[in-house]
Amino acid sequence: MAESMLSCRGLGVRFGGVVALDNVDFDVAEGSITAVIGPNGAGKTTLFNAFTGLVPPSGGAVHFNGSAIDVLPPYKRANAGMVRTFQNLEIFTNMSVLDNVLAGCHRTIGYNFLDALLKTPRYMKQEREHEEHARRILEFVGYDGPLDRPAGDLPFGGQRALELARAIAARPRLILLDEPAAGLNMRETKNLGKLIARMRDELHLTIALVEHDMDLVMSVSDRIMVLSFGKVLAEGTPAEIQQDERVIAAYLGEDDLSDQEREEADA
Repeated sequence: MAESMLSCRGLGVRFGGVVALDNVDFDVAEGSITAVIGPNGAGKTTLFNAFTGLVPPSGGAVHFNGSAIDVLPPYKRANAGMVRTFQNLEIFTNMSVLDNVLAGCHRTIGYNFLDALLKTPRYMKQEREHEEHARRILEFVGYDGPLDRPAGDLPFGGQRALELARAIAARPRLILLDEPAAGLNMRETKNLGKLIARMRDELHLTIALVEHDMDLVMSVSDRIMVLSFGKVLAEGTPAEIQQDERVIAAYLGEDDLSDQEREEADA
């Protein structure tokens, strides 16, 4: 197995008397697509929030790219190469499609305020490079419309793709996707799965995702962790998870399995 890019050991998160995460061990191998699944309230988004520094852990340790990041604020984790998307769309609806993607380039800006004010050669050079970078990313995610189109005018599926484009623009090493298929129809979800696989294969990104769409999860994931009431219920390949009786009973359910998968689970 490849070396872990992101890992946690004994991770716990409490909100008063509520235990959201309880002694969670988790690894995301470099170059992999790793999914986190589980019923609502299992602690999936809390796990991502702990990784990105949005909630403080009550115990345990988080490592990214071999370094402890427990005490780092969110912006320093982003600067280290960890970015994320959210369940609810977080795009700038009044800004253009291009400007939304350019906003993701802030991590790599090498000019200062005075450069921008005076439009120095350094500023102009980097702005041209960032715009070309943004154009390539928009092409990568399949956008072929006007670059000056307001982002709020895009259909919902287009806004989801734009959010991914902005995350890619930050030149991360790891992207955390929190329910990226939420609100998408079947065709859009299938295209999303292809895009996520291309992000790994062509851009060499490491990806962790929280997702409820089991067809998407099973089709793109290298490994899957199942959370239940804040604890790790199971971990393994998609085939192993589909046949795990604990997962079937707690989350997948008989109705979510095909006839072939049901026969394999009973074998």
